[in-house]
Amino acid sequence: MTILNVGTLFAFGAIVVWCFGPLQNPPAQQNHAAEAHAPEAHPPARTGAVQIQMKNVNFRLAPDIVLEVRSLRGQLKRSKAETPPTFDDSSSFIVEVDSAEVALTPESLTALMNSYTLAYAGSPIKNLVITIQGNRIIQKGVLHKGMDLPFEIEGSLSATEDGKVRLHADKIKAAHLPVKGLLHLLGEDLSKLVNQNTEHGMNIVGDDIILNPRWLTPAPHLEGNVVRAGIIGGKIVQVFDSGHPTPPLVPPFSSAAYIYHRGGVLVFGKLTMSDADLEIVGDRPGMFDFFQREYQKQLVPGYSKNTAAGALVVHMVDYSRVHHQ
Repeated sequence: MTILNVGTLFAFGAIVVWCFGPLQNPPAQQNHAAEAHAPEAHPPARTGAVQIQMKNVNFRLAPDIVLEVRSLRGQLKRSKAETPPTFDDSSSFIVEVDSAEVALTPESLTALMNSYTLAYAGSPIKNLVITIQGNRIIQKGVLHKGMDLPFEIEGSLSATEDGKVRLHADKIKAAHLPVKGLLHLLGEDLSKLVNQNTEHGMNIVGDDIILNPRWLTPAPHLEGNVVRAGIIGGKIVQVFDSGHPTPPLVPPFSSAAYIYHRGGVLVFGKLTMSDADLEIVGDRPGMFDFFQREYQKQLVPGYSKNTAAGALVVHMVDYSRVHHQ
């Protein structure tokens, strides 16, 4: 394995914008003593692919957007056959999910919708605020339809048959008056405008708002089949399952919260890692709070270790600690 400069290693963390497994609370304690003698990881399930496995990671897409990755098993799929996953080019790969579970707070989904999904030229919807009441989702915002019109949509959350997320509009109000449906609220022209921007992960079908995980976040994109979506504990939870289970990986370091990459070729900066064997772990019990855009703040006060099998384990300081400092 190529000997790596620790300061460049953490570009690998970019792959985690992605998610899932059975609902669970994160274990309360990490074991920092079992570093170099774990069993050998399972070989990559798909030839040449970089395998990924995550547990209990709060992955920040932005300071106010947190993707709660409870578990994830998948691989990085090349966008172009001749180009390996390159972390300096987030469009060079897609995170292909075999099984996963991710949760979002309504505050994080609100920030994601406003800063990315609805952030395109001519978007008719702005100032969207999403809240949860019991098992219902409430969406309030402003619709620009000649003039700014406040609206409110109340509905339910479910998975579609083709693996996407459906927000069904049961009740709609515009300027506090009942409206018959989404098409009536938006009008034909605005409905077409929304559907012309499906590369941002949202389109309108009847009284349903369909969210496509493949495009819902900026690159690198998450590709997977959503089999369940609902509201649990005041959070929006999505469960992914490809129907083709992949054997779990065995990280070199025993930790309750980690990001692990195994096999294949990864390119970052001027360095290339062949037969990748890299694990990133947090430094405190519970969920590992990681912000890739400011990873250096977490890396500098941390440390790294090589194992006897040639793996590299990078210990990162929890982002919440460096952020408060």
